[in-house]
Amino acid sequence: MPDPITHASLSLIFARHCFRDQKSIFVVAALSPDIDVVVGGLFILLSGPWPASLPDFFEKSMIFHPGLSAAIWFVPIYGLFLSWIFRKMPRIAAGANFNQIYTLVLVGMVLHLGLDFLQTGNRPLWPLDVTAGLNLLPYTPAGRFWTMTAAIGLSSLDAFMVYRRRRSCGHPKK
Repeated sequence: MPDPITHASLSLIFARHCFRDQKSIFVVAALSPDIDVVVGGLFILLSGPWPASLPDFFEKSMIFHPGLSAAIWFVPIYGLFLSWIFRKMPRIAAGANFNQIYTLVLVGMVLHLGLDFLQTGNRPLWPLDVTAGLNLLPYTPAGRFWTMTAAIGLSSLDAFMVYRRRRSCGHPKK
C-alpha cells in the first residue's frame, strides 16, 4: 500500500479539482480503508507487550492489514456506514444528499484501492488468501520514500497552480 501521505496528497488533489464542496468527505473516505492499521496499533498497545521502538510499533500495527476494510466486496457496505456518519454531520455534509455523499465515499475508497493495486501483496478478496497487484511501486522503505516524495511534489505543484489561477482571476492583466 502507498503510505498515508501519498493517499492523502493524491486524494486532496483529486478532490480539489472534482469535489470542491466536499473535499473533506472525499479525503477521509480515501484514507478510510487503512483504518485496520489504526485498529492494529490500538490492539498492540492494549494487549502488550509494548514494542521496543517506534519502527517496531509501526510494523506490528499492520497485524490486520490488508484486511476487511480493503476488500472489494466490503467497500459498498463500509461506504454506507461512512456515508451515514457523514450525513449526521451537517457542517461536513454541506447540504449534500445521501446519494451524493455515498458516491463521494465510494469514489474515494476506490481511489485508495486503485493506488494500493499499483503495488503487490494486496488482498482484494479477503478473507480468501488471494494477493493481487501490478507491482509498479516498490514496497520497500526506499520505494515508499520516493512515492511519498513524488506525492508531496505533486501536491506542492498543484497548490502553486491553484494559487496562480486564483491570483490571476482576482487581478486581471491590463
